[in-house]
Amino acid sequence: MGFLHSEFASSDLPHGNLKSSNVLLGTNYEPLIADYAFYPLINTTQASQALFAFKSPEYIQYQQVSVKSDVYCLGIIILEILTGKFPSQYLNNGKGGIDVVQWVQSAISEMTEAEVIDPEIASSTNSLDQMVQLLRIGAACTESNPETRLDMKGAIWRIERIQI
Repeated sequence: MGFLHSEFASSDLPHGNLKSSNVLLGTNYEPLIADYAFYPLINTTQASQALFAFKSPEYIQYQQVSVKSDVYCLGIIILEILTGKFPSQYLNNGKGGIDVVQWVQSAISEMTEAEVIDPEIASSTNSLDQMVQLLRIGAACTESNPETRLDMKGAIWRIERIQI
């Protein structure tokens, strides 16, 4: 995603369908992004309706995808991995529950971030502090206002700075 957003920055081409099932791992565990086509170049209106996986607040409000929408999706993927919760578990559950973004943001404001980390991964490592740092980056990527949301370059920079 960083390559797409930096090399084609002037084209303002979002992936538009970024979700965990479109992130594959290469032989050295490097992430590979799948299911990107040049569909947005041909018909941006249809692309925004057909491709968008995790709907950012600006997509819900204006039906438009942007590079900041991809950042939102990256944040959702980070939160999904760290919490072990798939975002749809919170959607239309009929129980008045909150979504994964609100859940994590609430934990951050209450300084209980470690409690939302999936116990399966938290118990198998001593990197809880780094997971909390990554959780905060995921939350920053899912800011509801795209103007205050991280851009892809900033998100990647922060992720790469986490010391393992």
